[in-house]
Amino acid sequence: MSEATRPASASAPAPAPLANLRDLGGIPVRGGRIRPGLVLRSDDVATTTPAQVAELVEAGLSTIIDLRSAQEAQRTGRGPSADHPLRYLALPLTDAEAAPPELAGQFLASVRTPEHVGQWYAKIFTGRKEALVRGLEAVADAPGTVLFHCAAGKDRTGMFAAALLAVLGADPEDIADDYSRTQDRLPEVYRRMGLSELSAGADIPLDHPVLAAHPAAMRTMLAVLDSHSGGITGVLRAGGLTTDLAGRLHGKLVQPVPSGL
Repeated sequence: MSEATRPASASAPAPAPLANLRDLGGIPVRGGRIRPGLVLRSDDVATTTPAQVAELVEAGLSTIIDLRSAQEAQRTGRGPSADHPLRYLALPLTDAEAAPPELAGQFLASVRTPEHVGQWYAKIFTGRKEALVRGLEAVADAPGTVLFHCAAGKDRTGMFAAALLAVLGADPEDIADDYSRTQDRLPEVYRRMGLSELSAGADIPLDHPVLAAHPAAMRTMLAVLDSHSGGITGVLRAGGLTTDLAGRLHGKLVQPVPSGL
């Protein structure tokens, strides 16, 4: 769910525990696997409960990267995370909170396949490459655990996760698999967001590709970037990714796998 499909009239949801929180730890990358407990992805942290934020801080959370638009962040603020001495980095990957219902409906009607969704992702990824690199720098510099999130933890969060995983040398299929793990969580994610009319009155089914997390969407984004922009790492290099930053991320996040295993 992104601002392109979220009805402009949607109200702020009541606080509820995160529905799409997960650790990137254990995902295979070049030279090993991501260390558990260092990088988390989720849906909107601003609307979780004070108790859950306190638990995350006690477990080592030091930094939150907010990928929502400025309007979304203004609407709900930082939520209970503001009560803790956390580093907060706003890195909007989209410009606006929501489209008017008629435009949201037009967008949903024009994007008919997961491949269309992936093409849309590729445009956003290329256009926000500098912000993505700033986020990677924040991960490398964080003294503790980093949590990055958007509203549903699907589109923008999926793109940032893809950026990080690609820099660490993850296989494209593992990137697509991480993205698609959101699928089973989406009904609860959307309930948590307080959205009863996900299609903005356009009579779009709930299994519409824009409302789903189909692995073909992420595979298409990766393929589009490979064919036109030198791949994810090529785009990120154009946005400021350096060999030093990639090395710092790898050194911090990757747990080597002993030879022979």
